[in-house]
Amino acid sequence: MGGANLKCSAAAWVAGWAVAVFLPSLLIALAHMPEGSFTLKRWGADTWQVADTMAPAAKLMLGGVLAILFWSARRLTRDDYEAFMAMSAVAGVVGMALTLLLIPADWAHGFGIGLTGERMAGRLLPLYLMGSGIGGMVQASSLRACRARLG
Repeated sequence: MGGANLKCSAAAWVAGWAVAVFLPSLLIALAHMPEGSFTLKRWGADTWQVADTMAPAAKLMLGGVLAILFWSARRLTRDDYEAFMAMSAVAGVVGMALTLLLIPADWAHGFGIGLTGERMAGRLLPLYLMGSGIGGMVQASSLRACRARLG
C-alpha cells in the first residue's frame, strides 16, 4: 500500500468513524433518549455532550472493528464502487452491532448498555445502526474522493 493510498485510507476511516459516533449522538439528542438524560437546547452542543459521554474504550473498540471491516469491504469489492459503497454500509452496521454486543458493560459508559442498562436497547439500536451505516458510506465516498484528488 503506497503512501497516498494509506493516507486516503486513514482519512476515510476517520471520517467514517466520526460519523458512526456523532450521527447517532445527534439522533439520540434529538430524540431525548434515554428519557431525561439529555435536554435539547442547542443541537450542536447536545450532540457533542452525547458523544463525549461515550466512554473512550467504546470509541476505540468501535474504531478498531470498523477499521477491520472497512478494509475487508475494500478487499472483497476491489474496483466495483457501488459494491464497495454497499459493503461499507454493511460493514458500518455490523461493526456497530458487534461493538454493542461485545463491549463489557464496565467499558461502555454512555454507550449502549452503559447508557440504558440494556445490551441492544430497542429504541436506541436503530439510531446506532443507521448512523454507523451512513458512516460506512461516508468512508467509501471519502476514500474515492481522496484517491481521485491524488490521482
